[in-house]
Amino acid sequence: MYELSRIRLYSIGPAGARYADTVLDLRGVGDPVPSPAPTQAEFFEDEPVGPPRRPAPAGVLFLENGGGKSVLLKLIFSVMLPGHRNTLGGASSGVLRKFLLADDCGHVALEWQHTVTGESIVVGKVSEWRGRQVSNDPRKFAEAWYSFRPGPGLSLDSLPVAEAASVRPSAEDASTARGRRRTMKGFRDALTEADKAYPHLDVSWVEIHERWNEHLGELGLDPELFRYQREMNADEGEAAGLFAVKNDSDFTDLLLRAVTDTRDTDGLADLVHGFAHKLGRRAELTAERDFTAGSLDLLQRIADAAERREQARGVHAGAERRTRTLARRLSARGAE
Repeated sequence: MYELSRIRLYSIGPAGARYADTVLDLRGVGDPVPSPAPTQAEFFEDEPVGPPRRPAPAGVLFLENGGGKSVLLKLIFSVMLPGHRNTLGGASSGVLRKFLLADDCGHVALEWQHTVTGESIVVGKVSEWRGRQVSNDPRKFAEAWYSFRPGPGLSLDSLPVAEAASVRPSAEDASTARGRRRTMKGFRDALTEADKAYPHLDVSWVEIHERWNEHLGELGLDPELFRYQREMNADEGEAAGLFAVKNDSDFTDLLLRAVTDTRDTDGLADLVHGFAHKLGRRAELTAERDFTAGSLDLLQRIADAAERREQARGVHAGAERRTRTLARRLSARGAE
């Protein structure tokens, strides 16, 4: 199991609550990890003294209204629960796209620490506008997700979000990014180069929601847990509403949502809905069928009569031709 250790937000957020380059550090204040795994320090980093400690078990973020608390949660959930349907606070299809300016290449990176071994893993999301132009067309909003295991060569501090990134921070809580912001392609290329130089990083790059959800499960970060967190934070942190069941039907729905993947039942629900719609129109469809069957019977009689008439016309025309031929022959014989 993993616990959230650090959060880094870079060049993202709405106009009133933007994150230029912000790191929220929750490390080193919890209990010591029971079975620490061996780690290799960064080149300029001091060797660790003593066993690593777990992140803070709890924390409080104080901000005035409009300061960015909901924005922070939305950005975190955009990494762990991708897709506009999972947007915190409702299914507004454009809320995350409003967090990016035309020239932005926004980053949300989460560092997680294992509760037993102390090993870390970083998962993140990068997004930008194609063509550097803000648009109402969601197809022009590019987003992708990535993961790696931090170590020598790459860490949360040295993410290649800019063309030059310092390996060693110049000051406490200071930005390590220097130079012009990288594009999404430039960022991916930098990750690929780091992965080639340091295979232990185990870099992954994903651009499909469903595949990213599967990848999170493979890493040990269950997206289902974050779905419940999203529901509990839908109304500014009201967790009680999730478990407010009034009857056995509500409890059954809650239990089914907990143990069933909705993707497996969505197709069945659509199928049942389609059949229910048809059953609701059964009387109308039956009357239409009977009317059509009766009409076809009458039309078939008319078609048969028309066919017999055409046959009689053919016989009459043949007899008329033969009679005219006989009359001409008789007239010619009389003249002779």
